[in-house]
Amino acid sequence: MLQPEVLAPPKIFYNESGARKYTTSSRIIEIQARISERALELLALPDDGVLKMLLDIGCGFGLSSETLTGHGRHRFPLQFCFRLIDVALERETEGDLLLADMGEIVIY
Repeated sequence: MLQPEVLAPPKIFYNESGARKYTTSSRIIEIQARISERALELLALPDDGVLKMLLDIGCGFGLSSETLTGHGRHRFPLQFCFRLIDVALERETEGDLLLADMGEIVIY
């Protein structure tokens, strides 16, 4: 099975039907949760009561953001494909979502 990035750029591959297919897959949801939990383990952030902000680059549909929020972390989700943001909003992903391409962001 070819990976989505081989078939077409994300903006094309994750059209409306592709986006919905991805977010309704229990397998994908489980994998995203496990990857996010493992990322938190690897970060080994101290539980010192100080708010930790995590930049969720490529947040997609907000699946990983749900795991991060569930662990009491403040996350800042960033995605460059508006269709993925639309689905995240429909799924009632908590907090703000930033529509931007990480390669085009300029911070002064």
